[in-house]
Amino acid sequence: MTDINSYVEYFRTLAREHKEINDFYMMDINEPLDALRSNIKYPALILTNLSGNFEASNRDNILDLVNGGFLVISHLDQIDDFSGEMQLVSKMKQIGIEIISRMLYDHLKCEPLALKAIPGFNINSVSYEMLGPVFDNDFGLMFSFKFQDCLNLEYYLYSWERS
Repeated sequence: MTDINSYVEYFRTLAREHKEINDFYMMDINEPLDALRSNIKYPALILTNLSGNFEASNRDNILDLVNGGFLVISHLDQIDDFSGEMQLVSKMKQIGIEIISRMLYDHLKCEPLALKAIPGFNINSVSYEMLGPVFDNDFGLMFSFKFQDCLNLEYYLYSWERS
């Protein structure tokens, strides 16, 4: 089963260790909006909410198929500065690719936190999309990816009995 706490901690660690990322947020819309009021530090990594589904084609090996993602954004002071937007987006794409590269490296090297956070990470599932302007003239990219984990759907009677 996907370990959500490890997932969040893994990306918090990546944001903290990357030399150019200065802030980390969850996609609870209130968190980045509050940060905008208190001076968000750019570039920032914003972890998107997880989604997924279960797959049990033969009921033997049940899988938890998870969709994850993150945004890498920065701020542009000048509104309608198309050249500045393109430079900023290019830089955010490079940082996002570095994060994806680290995820692949950690996954292939069986780094313990990555194994709990993004088990079965599939590099072929990575996609990205340009964003902006969002929030307060922020621009960047949203990266999406998939991973999978085995799921135990065993029925435990003790979870249901009442005394």
